[in-house]
Amino acid sequence: MQAASRPYALAAAVLAATGAVAAIPTAPRPSQLPIRSMETRLVDADSVLNIPVNLFDDIVNIPYNEVEALDTFSGSLFDTGTWWVPSASNVWGIGEQDVAHAEGLFAFIPFPGLDQGVGGLDYQIDGLLTSEIPESASCDVATCSPILPPEVITGYSSLDQFIGTIDALDGQTQFGLFDNWFHVPLSELLSGYTFTEADDPGVVAPSGPATQGFGVVPDGNTNPFLGGTSVVDGQNVYPWDGITYTLNPLQPFANFFDSLLQTPSGGIDGTGIEIPGFTEIIQSLENFAAGTIIDFDPFTEGSFACQASCDIPQFLTIPALVQDISNLDPSNTTLTTWLAEYAAGTADEPTQSQIDETIALTQAGDFDLTPAQLAIVDADLASINPELPVLYTNFGFIDDPGYLAYTEATANTSTGPTTSAVFDPVYGGENANLLLSDLYTLLTNNDTNVNALSEPGVLLALLDPALIVEVPGAFSAAAADPSSASTMSNDAANFGSLLGLSGASSLATDLSALLSQLSAELSTALSADLATTLPTDLVSMF
Repeated sequence: MQAASRPYALAAAVLAATGAVAAIPTAPRPSQLPIRSMETRLVDADSVLNIPVNLFDDIVNIPYNEVEALDTFSGSLFDTGTWWVPSASNVWGIGEQDVAHAEGLFAFIPFPGLDQGVGGLDYQIDGLLTSEIPESASCDVATCSPILPPEVITGYSSLDQFIGTIDALDGQTQFGLFDNWFHVPLSELLSGYTFTEADDPGVVAPSGPATQGFGVVPDGNTNPFLGGTSVVDGQNVYPWDGITYTLNPLQPFANFFDSLLQTPSGGIDGTGIEIPGFTEIIQSLENFAAGTIIDFDPFTEGSFACQASCDIPQFLTIPALVQDISNLDPSNTTLTTWLAEYAAGTADEPTQSQIDETIALTQAGDFDLTPAQLAIVDADLASINPELPVLYTNFGFIDDPGYLAYTEATANTSTGPTTSAVFDPVYGGENANLLLSDLYTLLTNNDTNVNALSEPGVLLALLDPALIVEVPGAFSAAAADPSSASTMSNDAANFGSLLGLSGASSLATDLSALLSQLSAELSTALSADLATTLPTDLVSMF
């Protein structure tokens, strides 16, 4: 009798548990949700007797679900484009590509019921991230003032960037990105938070539209955070604009329990069991390999890991590597589609102007100077030897004047370069490949003017260009404009007095004397060594 009553007692306990879970408040559904077309298992509960079968199906289906998850995650990598260069799909903060990444990551959870449906894990995480870490037009594409480009304060780029970061963190400088991060109270998220442009600037795409053509795979979700941008009042807004999101950490588990109650359907002969095919497995691996190359290969134009304009062999470029993978399996439509979009310029990749802006900003020199200051330093160096500004630029000491001019024209715009901005490097920017030729030219062009070192400002340009920021007027304007030599003599003398000298001529005299003394000492020591050590060394060779 007791044995016969156990199933009823068990059923009663399960029903009681079901009632307890159902009592948990769920996130309200928006009036209109972008519902993706695929058969869903999240419908009204059928019977607790379906729990063992559905649980068995979920376990057996783990390989199939993992293959699908890998394909979904790989698709989100295609949608982002390279992570090494900022673009419309790759800026600071959470945008539409980031929620696609979240979908791909949570798809690896073996039990889809936890992730699918309104209130699933994907929905919960997407809402939390988009509300607390929104994007901002103040940190768009390559510019992120006052951190990048830094304000000229000390003349040393790394130090000025550090000062700008500290000022942004402690609120001394208005910084829209940090100002809007972690701004929504947790209590408001738990009670219901509505995304509006007035309260959340992150609903507007700061760099224009991007797509989710690869990362959004129909899987039964009714997740309102997926779906791409739409144009509202001339602006590209994200799909979560206007929706009300409610944080409910227990809702995914309620969804999962509901999925276990439903009548099994689909799969092989309606059993609910899915088995991945060999082609599906191979193509998901191909997509993952290609997506990894697209996102993480640092050798692409605009990457700070690649010098100047990244002059690498064609067969090592990202599209060439993806084409190699596609050639192994021409039936993989994901790869052929991406290659076609890349060739047409419609793939989610940086535009040429965004690439140029990134190069100009991230390959700045060690010394942080204004265009006017850089012009004086370059002229002072050129007065010694015309190859010196080239060498200093290619070594990474100072900015390329063309880079700095382009940065000045684009840094204060949120929509990219102005129509008049032209990316036109003067010396080629930081590029170690040019250093040997620069040194050879410097040593063989017979244009070195040692007498130019008699100007204190010229000598400072050679030793420490940053001092032009700390000591205004100390550098030699005569090098930039010979007609101004007389007007700069007082500045040179004043700076000489800072060094304890009587004037500019004193520095030249002392320098000449020092060089003469050093030459005499070296000659004496060298003669002694040749007379004593060299014969001994020659004998020891035999």
